[in-house]
Amino acid sequence: MTDLIQINHQQIEEALIPYLKQHLSLEVHATLVSTNLYLKQQTPLVPWQAVIATQQTGGRGQHGHVFDSPFGGLYLSVAVPFEKSKPVNAFRYTAAAGVAVAETIQATLQQKVRLKWVNDVYDHQRKIAGILTEGVLDTEGTLAGIVVGVGLNFASTIATQRIGNLSQAVNAHQVNINQFCATYLNRLAAGLAQADEAIVAHYCNWSAIIDRRLQNGLVITQLLADGTLILSDGSQVAVGQKIDFKEELI
Repeated sequence: MTDLIQINHQQIEEALIPYLKQHLSLEVHATLVSTNLYLKQQTPLVPWQAVIATQQTGGRGQHGHVFDSPFGGLYLSVAVPFEKSKPVNAFRYTAAAGVAVAETIQATLQQKVRLKWVNDVYDHQRKIAGILTEGVLDTEGTLAGIVVGVGLNFASTIATQRIGNLSQAVNAHQVNINQFCATYLNRLAAGLAQADEAIVAHYCNWSAIIDRRLQNGLVITQLLADGTLILSDGSQVAVGQKIDFKEELI
């Protein structure tokens, strides 16, 4: 298993699509406080800067929650391109990353996972990955960059009732972390090249969120491009608001 989590910069770059071979700037670290934080501190922050670690000592999730990041995980953050002349749709990046993770797991490990609105990846009712999208402001308060981080329990054997891992599948298929990283980066780049509507359609396919019933009896009828949910009574649930499903998603 140890050989499968040895990050090799060259192996990752060799497996990238031509566009990323030209544009991606990759750093590799054994341990960081947070890969997102590390990128946000880079000046200037350039699109397709990326950093990978196999352990974080201060990983964070949504709303500042602690994100457990033990050794044997995959913690990868990317500065993604965006158009400064247009309003930024943060959900676009979270959704594209989620789809890329799901597609990568299926392509490399032959394992089907589900996306849980908004930013979690689940396998059999246990969370195996989380996604965090953050903006970076310059000294004038203008958006200077967007960082999308993925934390995934890749080969760690740590698991609880609510937190799962991919260690058995990784070992069974002998998929090393470099294959996985390159596949994810390629899928992310391909996803971000699509329009918002296409990204949301793919996200819906992986999340099975449409027609899901909530505890209050209402049904989710639509997912908008900004991540907002439309319910059967016409009401809306914005990104960041809590919802309770009547039954587990996975």
